[in-house]
Amino acid sequence: MRRRPTPTLRTALTGAAAALAAAAAVGAAALPATASAPAAHAKHAPQVEELPFTVDSSNQAGWWKPIDVVDGTTYVAYNAPGPTASTHQVHVAVRSADGAWTDGCLRATDGECATFVDDNGHNQPSIVVDGDGNVHAFVSMHHEQWNYFRTTTPGDVTSLVDVSGEMPDQDLAVTYPVTARGADGDVYVMARAGADERQARTGNLYRFDTGAGTWSRVAVVADAKGHSFYPDDLEVGTDGRVHVLWEWGPWPADPSRHLGSYAVYDPADGSFRDVAGNALETPVTPTTPGAVVYQPYVDGEDIGSYWPALQTAKLSVHGDTLDGIAYRFRTEGVTAFDGYDVRFARWDGAAWQRETVLDLGGLGPGVETSAAIETTSAGPTTRVYAVVETTSCVTGQQSAVVRADQVRGEDTWRFSTVGEARTGAQRLSAVTTGSGTDQLYVTVPSAGQLFHATVPRTGGTPEGSTAAELVAGLRGESTDVNVARGADVTVSSTLRADTGGELAVDGSCVDASRWISAADDARPVLTADWGTPQAVDTVRVRSGYSKATGTADVLRSFAVELHTADGWVPAGQVTNNTSGTVTLPVPTTQADQVRLLITDPSSSATDVARVYEVEVLAAG
Repeated sequence: MRRRPTPTLRTALTGAAAALAAAAAVGAAALPATASAPAAHAKHAPQVEELPFTVDSSNQAGWWKPIDVVDGTTYVAYNAPGPTASTHQVHVAVRSADGAWTDGCLRATDGECATFVDDNGHNQPSIVVDGDGNVHAFVSMHHEQWNYFRTTTPGDVTSLVDVSGEMPDQDLAVTYPVTARGADGDVYVMARAGADERQARTGNLYRFDTGAGTWSRVAVVADAKGHSFYPDDLEVGTDGRVHVLWEWGPWPADPSRHLGSYAVYDPADGSFRDVAGNALETPVTPTTPGAVVYQPYVDGEDIGSYWPALQTAKLSVHGDTLDGIAYRFRTEGVTAFDGYDVRFARWDGAAWQRETVLDLGGLGPGVETSAAIETTSAGPTTRVYAVVETTSCVTGQQSAVVRADQVRGEDTWRFSTVGEARTGAQRLSAVTTGSGTDQLYVTVPSAGQLFHATVPRTGGTPEGSTAAELVAGLRGESTDVNVARGADVTVSSTLRADTGGELAVDGSCVDASRWISAADDARPVLTADWGTPQAVDTVRVRSGYSKATGTADVLRSFAVELHTADGWVPAGQVTNNTSGTVTLPVPTTQADQVRLLITDPSSSATDVARVYEVEVLAAG
């Protein structure tokens, strides 16, 4: 399971309680939780609380480990706003048994809170608590020397100090640290390390011996000229073996990655093996024989492909055995981050088996996943967590943490959400406690928010819907019939070949699906013809630009007409508009066409009409 097994901490975390009391003496206030106790009838449902801290806009990554849970005590790390623009400070917070949170910053050698430069997707924290109760934090490194902090008092998050000089390989540039606690209480960290003189960036595994209080490099896990190693996950099974997950990219770096890979390290004898148990020589390469690669190249893919590509993966361990790997994969795309389905890979004893959990192609336009994924396993249930982002004509742009449950031995995934859909991207991480309850770290960096969620595995077979039903709910889809959807369209002009009038009746409200008129067309006109007269009672016009900060891009002034057996009749007139959605009720009318006559396209510097949709609703 995706828990981090540990013996009872050798330094009892009653020391943490003492540390909390001491925190007041050093100026760290214990802050109350904002969520009330869950009602008894909802004991099987996820419980979400917003933490009383403000996170920096840079608090977002896909590879990180910003949460750990030890003997019922939860620790989280986050980027807090720095003293100047485009900077941050790293804080670690701990939740006491009564639900109160206390946090402390990482202290530089001068005793002040350490400040780092923002770098989204790179300069984020990973933490782990060792068997003595000390918190280890690896933070804000993008191809630079170690930034490593550790508590001087077990459990006391106000005592984190800079001990970067204790790490091996001081001459290497480090990125993407992921962490795990060993079954013996020792600590592991895996990171990408620079070897640019060879046109390679390697994957290195390190171990902290709590007895000796020292770090050592365990192995160079993987290395290949012309390739860069991207760490994804570390998990330790009940037998103490370390499960290692990574992906390859072209040297020196690229957002599109390939050859999702997995191996197991046994600290008892220092060996590495593939999922089938075959011994591996290290460093592993992309061509190492055996069952290392769970997602091989597909047709048209190589190490330099923009797509097909893989991006972000996590694994879950059930007891001492790999349960599976959740990852994002796309067969095509436009930008560096779009078009990624969510997949799941399992080893069936003879070969890797892959399935698609979230297929974007079947979910309609305006649906994406973000670089945030997790998987956990406990009891009979495997879970995959992902962030689904939707853009719809009804709910606008929002994101939601989606949970997919599958009972072991079944084929069905059941989908539900954790918490509310929110405006802005979300990122997450998860661990599983000994009871099988998942604890989630969820952040909305654009809003400065950080949430902690508990998701039990009680209450029998998980409830849920299909992915299509869940996404339809997020999009706010209604039963209204839009008779103009898919109609034949003529327009007076287009800005480019990819901004044609047909995009105004395709049901999509994403920016790439707008009719945009030509810059020299002062009075743009759109006509949509659905052929057969229908009884209609509402016309709705949606316009603008989702990334605009004001209302300059919406249609300013326009008229709408409906075509009836008597010819064109007025349906509404709008002037000096500032709304992205304009709804015009009309008396029930038999119509077969709608016409949009624009007299003032916008108030933006580029004065064009930007129309997402023209909808004509059937009378109900």
